[in-house]
Amino acid sequence: MKLKTNILFSLLLCGTFATAQNLKLDILPPSVTLGQDSATVSMKMTFNVPQMDTKSHIRLTPVLTDGTHTAELPQILLNGERAHRLYRRTLALNKRRGKADVTPVFTAIPLTDSDQTIHYRASLPAADWIQFATLNLKKEVINGSGEKVQSENIPIPDTAPHIATATDHFVPQQDRNREAPMAAASPSAPVVPEHRPVSPAPSAPSAKPYFKGSYVSPESDATDERNQKELNFSLDEARVIAEINPQMLSLRELYTVAISYKNTPEQFYKIIDISVKIYPASPVANLNAAAAAIERGNTQAAGRYLQMASHETLAYKNCRGAYELLCNNTYEGIRLLKAAKAEGSEEATYNLKIFFESNQTNIQ
Repeated sequence: MKLKTNILFSLLLCGTFATAQNLKLDILPPSVTLGQDSATVSMKMTFNVPQMDTKSHIRLTPVLTDGTHTAELPQILLNGERAHRLYRRTLALNKRRGKADVTPVFTAIPLTDSDQTIHYRASLPAADWIQFATLNLKKEVINGSGEKVQSENIPIPDTAPHIATATDHFVPQQDRNREAPMAAASPSAPVVPEHRPVSPAPSAPSAKPYFKGSYVSPESDATDERNQKELNFSLDEARVIAEINPQMLSLRELYTVAISYKNTPEQFYKIIDISVKIYPASPVANLNAAAAAIERGNTQAAGRYLQMASHETLAYKNCRGAYELLCNNTYEGIRLLKAAKAEGSEEATYNLKIFFESNQTNIQ
């Protein structure tokens, strides 16, 4: 029988109104999957916040700790109606200004009066202490003036994370109804320029249409979790390092090496796959890995990477649309691709054309 942890608590009053009267949170026991290079935390959360002040928002941050080590995972933002509109405007302004911030956010959603569910999934570099860790939830309430009016750590009692060994074919939890509006980064999340290398040609014919993924170029100062500085390798040097010790390269350098192999699909995909293994918590690395998986028709890998990808980019809309079509979710796939096409995505335009042409051929 599945154990549920029910957390019901009242939030503090601020001024003359309640920032949020009650937050009801149901959490199924979390799981931690340990791989060679990374650990993945997964859990299902159902919540309800009745009578939420429209200008306020709640920040939920899952925290892994063994008492000595602590790792904060990407946040969940629960926004009141006006707070969510401000959030979207801030995203757009930061994108135009090129403003960047390192705070990772899993998703940001506007609150409704009914129960809402999130299938949470986040990765972090593997470490021995993780297998002994417990999972807490840090809750912070922010009012309409941007002031933190409450902060507390919520233990998840009697639910020590279940440790499982990663397999080569991990099947992600599917949640077709979870998709929130395209806002899954914080108001000041890193804004990265999109880059469109020539997608490698498919290595073998497929029964399904060959869709093009969209790739995103990492920021020039992107470094790994240890804040290792770039060594300013030339392209030829970086190619050599990518073969013998790719951990020495920044995400940007790995991406530069990958696109230098755009006419050699096998090598291109190899470097993209290496990048996400070295930087498993990077939204950009996950988005590019999803694009590569889509081009190879690997929906399991694409679905896994898209959950950790940069949702605010045009590239994500194209990749998610192509993924939905590959999963036979026709309505959602066409909707996303048309939205991406309207914003100027050449890959989305191509994918729509290929989809309708291939289905027309099947009809005939």
